[in-house]
Amino acid sequence: MKNKNFNFVKIALALFCFVCVFSCDSTDDDTSFLNDRDSVSYFVPNASASLFVEEGQNAVYDVKIGISEPKPYDRSFTYSIDPSSTAVEGVDYTISSSLTIPANSIVGQISITGNFENAVLEGKKVKLILDSVEGSVLGSRTAFTLTLVKSCPFSGLESLNYVAEVTAFDETAPAYEIELVPVAGQSNQWTIATAWGPSFVAWATGNPAYDGQYLYPATIVLNSDFSVTIVGNASYATGGAGEYSPCNKTFSYTIQQALFTTQFDTSVVLTPID
Repeated sequence: MKNKNFNFVKIALALFCFVCVFSCDSTDDDTSFLNDRDSVSYFVPNASASLFVEEGQNAVYDVKIGISEPKPYDRSFTYSIDPSSTAVEGVDYTISSSLTIPANSIVGQISITGNFENAVLEGKKVKLILDSVEGSVLGSRTAFTLTLVKSCPFSGLESLNYVAEVTAFDETAPAYEIELVPVAGQSNQWTIATAWGPSFVAWATGNPAYDGQYLYPATIVLNSDFSVTIVGNASYATGGAGEYSPCNKTFSYTIQQALFTTQFDTSVVLTPID
């Protein structure tokens, strides 16, 4: 019985030593693996963003490149501009980067500065492709799209006097000047004596006897999203819609009517008179 117990103890001690040795070796191997494995790199935190480019402001967006772990040395990266981009470098924006993720850091960046003069309200896009990051494998987010949008703060109309350019039947109608009269007690609403001009009906019919008649009086309503509603102030003036450009300071609208038996649209652009 004693011999059996003694044999059991020897077996247990042998197993204990084996587990200890294996555990130590396994820990060393894991540490080496963790130190030597490749990092993962990607654009952070999103795949897209917008940069609102305002006149006189420094419109800069820093595109971040992340890497999964720091290293005690600088790591270089490369990128390219996707051909599908609608913004042009050197025209719509400038770009700068050290092309390096600094030592002991997990973030690098590419800085894009928008050009106000060439920006547009509907936006232009620049798409970056992350091509490589030293000592890493690329993750799933290797494309980043920045939309450059022209932005002009609006605090009210700078002028109430406008020149109107009119188009109907694919032809140019007589231009005219108009004053916008603020509606009492209402913000961003103005009445106008004529929405298509005092000579429009005479021009459209070819009958000068109509000059100064059927003026199409209306109210211009500027909405918070810079869309415009035209409310006709006569039974035949059925109104219309358009938009206001805070950058160009112009109103553009299209109106319909119930004066003529034939239906047609009339397009008007109001440009402020300095």
